[in-house]
Amino acid sequence: MSEANKKVVRDFFAAMDSRRFDDMRALLHPDHMFHLPLAKESMDLEAHMEMNIRIQESLSDFDRHFYDQIAEGDKVVSRMRLCMKHVGEINGVAPTNEYFCLEMIHIMRIKDGLNLEEWDAADFSPMLKALNYISKDTGSPFH
Repeated sequence: MSEANKKVVRDFFAAMDSRRFDDMRALLHPDHMFHLPLAKESMDLEAHMEMNIRIQESLSDFDRHFYDQIAEGDKVVSRMRLCMKHVGEINGVAPTNEYFCLEMIHIMRIKDGLNLEEWDAADFSPMLKALNYISKDTGSPFH
């Protein structure tokens, strides 16, 4: 079961990164919920799909690398790096054509072979710098 659940996670992200939205939707459980730190509230299946389609219009050149995947019970924890390029308007910010990478830990709960629930913990500062929300020379407060 653990390897099957890890495969669901990898297949889901492969579909997302290659803009195969029908394949991505097919891997979402009807009761799907996504908990993203930058979102005002958790997203159901439709809100999550809408956000992904909108964001993918603004970003390109996706390159995802899984460092670790650990599965136990119905959950898979993935430590990964996701790199992308800002090529279209996002939240009113014109394209910067900047390439940036996010380091993240992602938890997915699987039910009936589908993505039921997700949580992300990520360092979004590289994205905020690429979008000019914060200064590029802003460092970490932890040094």
